[in-house]
Amino acid sequence: MKGTKLPCPWTGPDGHYKISGGRSAQYKLFRDQINSQKAISLPSSPHGYRSRTSERSEVWGYLANDEMVASWNNVNESPMCNNNTLFPYPEWTIDFSELTVGTRVGIGFFGEVFRGVWNGTDVAIKMFLEQDLTAESMEDFCNEISILSSLRHPNVILFLGACTKPPQLSLVTEFMEMGSLYFLIHSSGQKKRLSWRRRLKMLRDICRGLMCIHRMKVVHRDLKSSNCLVNKHWTVKICDFGLSRIMSSRPMSDSASAGTPEWIAPELIRNEPFTEKCDVFSLGVIMWELCTLCKPWEGVPPERVVYAVANEGSRLEVPEGPLGRLISDCWAEPEERPSCEEILSRLLDCEYSLC
Repeated sequence: MKGTKLPCPWTGPDGHYKISGGRSAQYKLFRDQINSQKAISLPSSPHGYRSRTSERSEVWGYLANDEMVASWNNVNESPMCNNNTLFPYPEWTIDFSELTVGTRVGIGFFGEVFRGVWNGTDVAIKMFLEQDLTAESMEDFCNEISILSSLRHPNVILFLGACTKPPQLSLVTEFMEMGSLYFLIHSSGQKKRLSWRRRLKMLRDICRGLMCIHRMKVVHRDLKSSNCLVNKHWTVKICDFGLSRIMSSRPMSDSASAGTPEWIAPELIRNEPFTEKCDVFSLGVIMWELCTLCKPWEGVPPERVVYAVANEGSRLEVPEGPLGRLISDCWAEPEERPSCEEILSRLLDCEYSLC
């Protein structure tokens, strides 16, 4: 997703629902899609989209207009992109003609995700839609490339390169055959294959990936099960860094809200200063999903979720046992939440208790 980058909702003192980031008109559409996560994750099963691929075939042929090129040039010359030095290695620039684009497997605020082939290898191609080529989305594109290209870890999606010439701005990553963790838990009929040992191993994968991300001074800010992808070996990898930020030595503030209602940390909802511990809160929600195999806050309107979490201290019902205690600790106040190192150690203890 952006796999799915939902704007972060928050509520004012009157409890009324607000959407920041200028994307409120699309919220309901993507809110509906999140309930059928197969259409959003990067990537999930392609089978449901074969009949629709032809509808988008014209996307590859449209031409860059002057406004689009001007917007891209402005973003590319900004401090974020450092005047056209987006990549430390020129080899990471991919010409769009090198890609064979196949079936669409996902959709999000960024645009669409396609399964494709590059140099004989299956890849995921994350491509802008024409109508989404705004300065804001281009900055997200640059930000994601800048961060993802600096990360190398078995539990972080592998960045292969990017097409950086409009109108075919695209991000190319490894292809994850089994789709998103959200899809596996909630939509695919795979629950019977999710043994406790496998679930704990998945949580350890996510925790290790998050340890790498935090070690590289990055805060993800949109960690959720649909941004955790699963390959054919059941290895889980974190993806979607468009909302991520580089950490400073003190808690950070960002006027652009981030996250998805059911997973977002309360300090992000309230637009308060945040640290990497906001990701730990979101990891706790993923633990809850894998523990219960239920959708978080199912049936509760998102505006109610964000108000209750941010202003009333509401949390999902915590399961019993050591994993439940770990989930509860992840949902404490930011300074009291455990580090990824402690979480990994406690997850190993949970597995030992199964032996």
